[in-house]
Amino acid sequence: MLDFELNRIENKKIGKIYKPLYVGNYISIEKALNGGYVKKNTELLLVKIDNKNIVAFSKHIMAFHHIAEGYLNEKPYMLTFCVICNSGMVMNPEVNGKMLHFYVAGVYNGMLLMTDKESSSYWDHITGKCLHGKYLNYQLQILHSHEIQTAEELLTTCPDSQYGIPKINFLQKLLSYFQNWKASIKGEGFLPPGFRKSMMEIDNRLPEMEMGIGIWNDNHLSKFYTLKVIKENGKQIIDTFYNHNVLIYISPLNKNPIAIYVDDIIKAEFNNDRLELSNGNYITSGRMFSRDGHEIKMVQPNQMFSRWYGFVLTFPNCKILNKTDANVL
Repeated sequence: MLDFELNRIENKKIGKIYKPLYVGNYISIEKALNGGYVKKNTELLLVKIDNKNIVAFSKHIMAFHHIAEGYLNEKPYMLTFCVICNSGMVMNPEVNGKMLHFYVAGVYNGMLLMTDKESSSYWDHITGKCLHGKYLNYQLQILHSHEIQTAEELLTTCPDSQYGIPKINFLQKLLSYFQNWKASIKGEGFLPPGFRKSMMEIDNRLPEMEMGIGIWNDNHLSKFYTLKVIKENGKQIIDTFYNHNVLIYISPLNKNPIAIYVDDIIKAEFNNDRLELSNGNYITSGRMFSRDGHEIKMVQPNQMFSRWYGFVLTFPNCKILNKTDANVL
């Protein structure tokens, strides 16, 4: 992120409107479906404590809460989500063994800015880095990037998953749906009042509201792939990312791009809802399998499906995959 400047924080009262979700109650994803908490096509943001312990949150409702944190099987987690730039992350909110309680402090670089109740420090909601205050330069542990599945898909792939029960009234739910409608990734999006004042000049290599997937490694070396280029290349791209081969593909179910590392320079082609790789492996419902049906763990770079301005203001020196580069492998 660019150098932090306190005077660029806007909408400081936003934390009084949008309340974080400190999760106390869970129900099974099956009960959430049967009880009307979610519908089959509801998009869920997943928090994976491990492969067997997953808690899910409605993406639409997270547009109100912005932050959800709690414990699952005594392990801490925090999910962040900014609906305007469609970005966020899953982190460990503990510092020196103590759980910090985060909430929205305002807007910075057109994205949500977090603070914690314990020290009033300011934190980046994507990188997990403390930008100002007691914990300056402290780095929260990144657990994983956003992963999205529909409720029906999650019930099929991980039926033991839990659903974090939101604390939201009818008017707040309407507000969250209005925000989702205005900021829809299928449209041009919008910047609410105060957002632009908090932003530096935007890198003009791409339109500021262009959607795409940005990836980065532990050294914060980064690259951005526009949704348009991925679609024009058969909904999948194989690229070289700092000495690693990476496969970018659009999920047939939730239409979101996903990035994974691959060992070989391979070819990939969709067969209905299944992405078949030239080495015999295939991907379906967000999981990879060998040709004989055994599941293979997917290794992923840090990533976020977001608008250009959100990614480039976080990673100002990022590379961009050009259309002509997409066909080289």
